[in-house]
Amino acid sequence: MRTSFHADDSDGDPDSESTLRHLSKGESADLDRARRGEKTQKILEDADDRDDAAAARDAVAEQRARVADREAFTDSGRSYSGHGERRAAAQDRADSKTDRESSAEDRARLAKGDA
Repeated sequence: MRTSFHADDSDGDPDSESTLRHLSKGESADLDRARRGEKTQKILEDADDRDDAAAARDAVAEQRARVADREAFTDSGRSYSGHGERRAAAQDRADSKTDRESSAEDRARLAKGDA
């Protein structure tokens, strides 16, 4: 049986004494469902945020790689120096993939009921 604390604020006095009462099974089940729902919502929001960050990182990585390639093809007077930029872009894409996999795993655990 769960216990809940409720402030007796009928008179609006913040110094009112708190009362202690036991939750019924139904109230306890409702509280559990609400907490699970909040946890699920937080997991889904975090997964969406990781997906959004991964998409933004991919866009920046693609742009960086494109600029490095363009410089390599348009500047024939010197040797290609875009390896670092392309490597950084590839690392960003790898990080994005990791974020997407993590998001997918979180959603899969929710679907199975493991979260």
